[in-house]
Amino acid sequence: MDKEPEDKEIQLSTDYKNHRINVKFSKNLTDDRERGYILSAAFFSFCAAQGLSKKEVIEMISSNYDQFLNDK
Repeated sequence: MDKEPEDKEIQLSTDYKNHRINVKFSKNLTDDRERGYILSAAFFSFCAAQGLSKKEVIEMISSNYDQFLNDK
């Protein structure tokens, strides 16, 4: 029988003074693809729970994505 996967954790906190969102990953969450998958799934789940349409989500991403690229 396959071993059950280990639980992993992501913690988010705000830093309004520095205009940042802090992300803290559990020690067993090191794969960037897995981190991205979990964060993306949480984002889309939240959008769906808020009743946003696919079009609204696409517009939100399109209008804000460049800001995150420039903050690096």
